Amino acid sequence: MRHTDNQVPEIKGIIENVYKYLHRRKEYINGLNVFPVPDGDTGLNMTLTIQGALANLPDNKGKTISNGEYLKDFAEQMLMNSRGCSGVILALYCRGLSEVIVNGDFSPANIHKALEHGYKKAYQGIDNPQEGTILTLMYEFKEKFGELMTEEKNSAVIIKRCIPHLKSVLDKTPDMLSVLKQAGVVDSGGAGFLIILEGLEREINLKQSASGEVPVSIILNTIKNIRKLILSSSSNIKNNHLGALHINGGIEKINNIKLRNIISDFQHYSGNILNQRKKKLLNEALLKDLKEMESSWNPHIKYRYCTEFVLKSDKISSQDQIKQLVGGYGDSMIVLNSNDIYKVHIHTNKPDGVFNDVSKYGELVFTKVDDMKKQHRNFISNDTIEYEWERSIFCIVSGLGFKKILEKLGADDVFCYGKKKPSVEQLVKAINHLKTKNIIAAPDDKDILMSLKYAASLGKSNVHIVESKSVISLISMLMAVSNDININNMSFTHKLNDIRYCRISRAIRETRAEDGTIVKKGDFFTMYDSKIICSEKNIKKVVVQSIEKLAQKENLVTLYKGIQAKRYNNLLPELRRVFQDKEFEEYYGGQYQYYYYITFE
Repeated sequence: MRHTDNQVPEIKGIIENVYKYLHRRKEYINGLNVFPVPDGDTGLNMTLTIQGALANLPDNKGKTISNGEYLKDFAEQMLMNSRGCSGVILALYCRGLSEVIVNGDFSPANIHKALEHGYKKAYQGIDNPQEGTILTLMYEFKEKFGELMTEEKNSAVIIKRCIPHLKSVLDKTPDMLSVLKQAGVVDSGGAGFLIILEGLEREINLKQSASGEVPVSIILNTIKNIRKLILSSSSNIKNNHLGALHINGGIEKINNIKLRNIISDFQHYSGNILNQRKKKLLNEALLKDLKEMESSWNPHIKYRYCTEFVLKSDKISSQDQIKQLVGGYGDSMIVLNSNDIYKVHIHTNKPDGVFNDVSKYGELVFTKVDDMKKQHRNFISNDTIEYEWERSIFCIVSGLGFKKILEKLGADDVFCYGKKKPSVEQLVKAINHLKTKNIIAAPDDKDILMSLKYAASLGKSNVHIVESKSVISLISMLMAVSNDININNMSFTHKLNDIRYCRISRAIRETRAEDGTIVKKGDFFTMYDSKIICSEKNIKKVVVQSIEKLAQKENLVTLYKGIQAKRYNNLLPELRRVFQDKEFEEYYGGQYQYYYYITFE
């Protein structure tokens, strides 16, 4: 892929057209939903992730930018604008690709290296990677590409030849994940990834020549040689790679504009007579530029988290016993005690492990974890923040009604995202807006967890993420706080499953329940513990059946009405008539996916 003479890299047009290709097929991807719940948004999340990246790319204002540099900027914006698991995984993958291809080398060998790095980044970014997902397609792509590059030297042709194999792999994903087989669909994330590759293959110019750019091996040797020559104060550049680049005009074929400028400056002053002071200053400037090119975030911090806790224990007899118990977790340990109260400070990479071990010996009265890398980054950043609060609870929900409910229960801030999952950038802004040193963040959908984790890594607060799966989990957690459970020892975050609940939705396709019952398209059905337990054409009947099956010793049944259930105003009187031994309450949740959440207490 060659860099054209104008200021717009050709990869920009390719990415924009691939986005359009994906956008036209997003509803097909959305329809590949594991459950018949109308919440299929994989295609939308992938589309919005790319759309957000394109819309927020930095304005280079006429500056020439290489294909590799453009891809790097694009991947960074993808991560900031990623939505849902599929969007985050895709962004991580593209970030891995860009970290290799930033050198502008689109040869098969370097692309294969980039595919391996992209897969590694995506795999490592997921807590529970599984076969039969988008990761499987990413893995098979790099494997097939590596196999074919031994017999084909054109990268575009290799990608084209990979696609039939990936289609066969996608068709096998239902055999890899039982939930896909039960729903009778292939993996939606994998389908989206394949569509992106199809769009890419369509857009790549098959006439491009791999000989149009300087090989990456020469570029890497160039960087090494510049450093060696500067350090040795040599001015003879004719017998090395720099000379070769200069003689052959190869410098113009290097896509990395910064490296090109470094080589140009070095060649210029190497051929001129300079006084020692000026030469020394130029050497220092060039070495600094080379270091910046190769540097990455790597502060000299062995143990990342400054961890403190207060333990009340009658099982610990001395400070030495505490040191033996957790000393292996890190360094800079300080232990103070008064009677049976121990206050401990330690720098560690595993604060949760420290807390788990000491909690076996008594009650954790107080805990605090500060991310020292983040503090250092914030300190040297021009974009600083003044904290106004020590600790806050931050919730992320879909419905406006639930936002009001959670605020009344004690949430310090609630972000309502409506129909579309929040992007990483939106979450970063919300986190920084709180101006709180330590934030407890909990979403109402597990599909938001990955975006939230990356937002937490980019925000300026210490963020403890609660891996909640529904808005009812958030209600349960906040009710624990209101019952005087100490917020400092975080024990309330373990109260997520104290309230039993089910969800009522409407099938967007025919499916089969756990017991073999057929759920027809358009029927209402109840999901409990991720399984369909009953279904009916009439919503009142399915609610009644759900309560009969699930309300055991509980006396209080609460209905949280979604947007689609606004017109069902006569449901509560009917339930009170049928279940005269139970109390009923109803609130407006405003959720989009489900007609009702029903809780049993």
